[in-house]
Amino acid sequence: MKISLAARSVALCLALSFAGHALPQALPPAPQAPSTIAEGDAYEPKFIWGILINIAFKVGMSLFTSWATSKLTTQLSSYAVDKMVANGGTASILPLSSLVKFAGLFSKGAGAPENAVAGDPGQPVKVENGKENYQGVHVALVGFDRSGAALGFRPVTDGFRTGERFKLRLLPTFDGIMVINNINPQGLDRQIYPPQADKVVAMKSGVEILVPLGRDQYFEFTGGGGDEKLVITLRDPLAFGEAISKAPVFRKNENNGSNFMQEVGPGRYPLISQALSLRHD
Repeated sequence: MKISLAARSVALCLALSFAGHALPQALPPAPQAPSTIAEGDAYEPKFIWGILINIAFKVGMSLFTSWATSKLTTQLSSYAVDKMVANGGTASILPLSSLVKFAGLFSKGAGAPENAVAGDPGQPVKVENGKENYQGVHVALVGFDRSGAALGFRPVTDGFRTGERFKLRLLPTFDGIMVINNINPQGLDRQIYPPQADKVVAMKSGVEILVPLGRDQYFEFTGGGGDEKLVITLRDPLAFGEAISKAPVFRKNENNGSNFMQEVGPGRYPLISQALSLRHD
């Protein structure tokens, strides 16, 4: 199997928010009463995932879908692709050790086995002391033709085929670190993005980006046979060891991609991992 990251220019806009530093820690918020968006709540604006949302009678996945829809690109023009690529300037490829000093005690890298299942948590989103009880991420496959024109968004369960060029669109509700692993037909598991196994993509919450980060970089798989997988892992930098949320990760597919949610709590942080299937023709 051959994996290519074709690029005419690979100058990445690194080191903006994260360069050489751990992800910033917010000051402890002032104590406040918990708030909930649930059936029967009065129409009241609330701060969820960093923005003011004016939605009544929205819970769980439907609230996340509304939040994501307000931020996602809908029309795939060249200008829109350039804008998403430019958003990648808020992300950085950095050594995992520069963000998570103790990660090596629990894991050889940031990747993790697939843990997402189809479904909807069906529970209200609550905010207590400035912290939501759910975090999530939107992930979509974005196909491209040989001229670099985008072909459309697809949910992750659609998979991809030999020779197809594509990027992944991501929009998380939290500052996170992301890696992509390849599991070949022989079961060999290795990180392919970033290509250095000790590095990760550090992402900002609420920012829609494309990976690979370079405008003219794409994933493309050729040759080989049998079943292969790509495994996308997005986790909070604190989500290692006992700090990983043990709650199920729920996935809901939409026409423009797939939405994921995981419940979190005090001392527990999100880890979301999804496999994509490769079909060799």
